[in-house]
Amino acid sequence: QQVTITTLSTVKRELTSTSMGSLAYQSILLLAAATLCAVTLHLSCKRGSIVIQRDPEDALIESSLRRRQLLNLGMGIELERKTYKMPYYIEQNLVNWDNLERSVETKDIPIFWHVLKSGGSAIKLMYATCYQLVGACESGEWIDRQQQEALASQQAQELVGDERQQRRRRLEGEEVSPMEWVQKTIIEQWQVWDESSTSQDQDNLQQLHVVVSEDGRKYVNVDVTTMEGIARASRLNFANSGLADVIFTPLLRESAELLLDGNKHKGRMFAVFRSPVDRIVSLFYYLQQATWEPTYNAEYASMTIDEYARSPLCESNWMVRSLVNKMEGPLEPSDIAIAKEIIRQKCIIGLLDEMDETIHRFHSFFGFENDEALTCARQNFAVAGGSQSNSHKHPKLDPNGATWQVIEKKNMLDIRLFEYAIELWHEQGEWMKNENML
Repeated sequence: QQVTITTLSTVKRELTSTSMGSLAYQSILLLAAATLCAVTLHLSCKRGSIVIQRDPEDALIESSLRRRQLLNLGMGIELERKTYKMPYYIEQNLVNWDNLERSVETKDIPIFWHVLKSGGSAIKLMYATCYQLVGACESGEWIDRQQQEALASQQAQELVGDERQQRRRRLEGEEVSPMEWVQKTIIEQWQVWDESSTSQDQDNLQQLHVVVSEDGRKYVNVDVTTMEGIARASRLNFANSGLADVIFTPLLRESAELLLDGNKHKGRMFAVFRSPVDRIVSLFYYLQQATWEPTYNAEYASMTIDEYARSPLCESNWMVRSLVNKMEGPLEPSDIAIAKEIIRQKCIIGLLDEMDETIHRFHSFFGFENDEALTCARQNFAVAGGSQSNSHKHPKLDPNGATWQVIEKKNMLDIRLFEYAIELWHEQGEWMKNENML
């Protein structure tokens, strides 16, 4: 249309400056102008069928401006849902965070997307200790295994003790050497242990139940931090069990697919975000010592942070890759757009640098009305150095140094996602104030 207006202006000048004797020239100009107008009108009518190439970031920026103009988020939250298609199970099985028509008091379960070294371990321990909620994470399966092994060992010892007494009575009149008696007793003990352990494992695979740790924390006896554990929980009908009050997992897409059913048991996503470079530096120093972690690599112990940053072991946009299920290969502009759309529509945002406010928002949004629990959470988990189980000290990295820049370059999309999360944090805060949640 702009081209058409400019061209018509040129035609007008030509007609004005051309003498009336140049009738043929005027006719050609008028015919060209008419043709151009017709083409422009046709394109305008057909605009809906034309595929217009747009930068994915532009659409999100425009949508963000609209949301800020409509701060009640009534219209703004419906932004271009069909433009960037989210993974199916995230779209279907996770409730839009602002959807209050599905009451938070229904069977929808909070699902915490655990981004490592972003305060997730503190949140997990906080809900287990201060709120006394039943969690589904990795702890339940480990505690259950320990308790089952202890029970099996106790039962085996009791059975062996009874058998030893019976054998002594039977052997009172027999001539049996001490070594022969010890050997037979050991063999029988191992047989009892093996049979008891196998039986307990089989029973454990058949049903879900809540286990309680020595300090009173409660968990479902599954591990939803691994693909194998999520699949097992799904086979045991986790979604319909109703045992867990909250799920903690780094595998959001897999959990949405297998632990939720998209109907009566949807999930409400929430997460805590941290500066990606700071998070990766913290993760490196943590994994240098955390031999108990599944992601531990012995190579870390002998590496410097600079060597790690320049090696293939260093993370590269883990958050975006995890959300779009593309853990390998190059990422495209549409991937960051989809990741942003997921957290915009689905996620209650928390920030590690604003942990006190984050705890308050989670508490208010999910309807945790216990004020004593909130006080406990704020006193013990709102600041570094509280009762955070995975908090550890490590050297700081210079933001102006070469190592920082190497990590930053490898994680530019995660940085953009983090910056977008900060923007959403402010918008959600205004929304919660309007809803009298804060």
